[in-house]
Amino acid sequence: MKLRLIIAALLVPMACAQTSDAWNKLQFLVGNWTGMAGAKDTQAGAGQGDFSFQPELKQKIVVRRNSANYASGATHDDLMIIYFDPPDSAPRAIYFDSEGHVIRYNLAFPSANRVVFESDGSQPGPRYRLTYWLEGASLNGTFEIAAAPGEYKNYLRWTSKRR
Repeated sequence: MKLRLIIAALLVPMACAQTSDAWNKLQFLVGNWTGMAGAKDTQAGAGQGDFSFQPELKQKIVVRRNSANYASGATHDDLMIIYFDPPDSAPRAIYFDSEGHVIRYNLAFPSANRVVFESDGSQPGPRYRLTYWLEGASLNGTFEIAAAPGEYKNYLRWTSKRR
């Protein structure tokens, strides 16, 4: 019994440190943003929209809400929740959109002010990769789709400014 308590006492601070580290790496996203995509950057034509990343539930999750309109007349709304998954507190996300898609993402931080959301490979269908990076005052992003592992093709690219 004592051994279990000692192990638990050692693991809890490690999980909290991992959560705190990932939380700090996400801070560059927090805020309200207006994004623009050129005609060549999307399959629906030029577009613009507003999105936000906001901490909620006493900073236990981050919620992204997004709404976009395109020159083709297409509209898109989505919601993504970023959370820290125990026991290792790895950052993950789940995404829902107005077309009925649900995507589960694993997060990686390849460099400062850059985050990559990559869909869970155990899900059927194509793979998805969503990347955000801060470049000066701009928050840039890409959304890519791969029919086969590692063969990502750009689907959408945009740049955003803080509102």
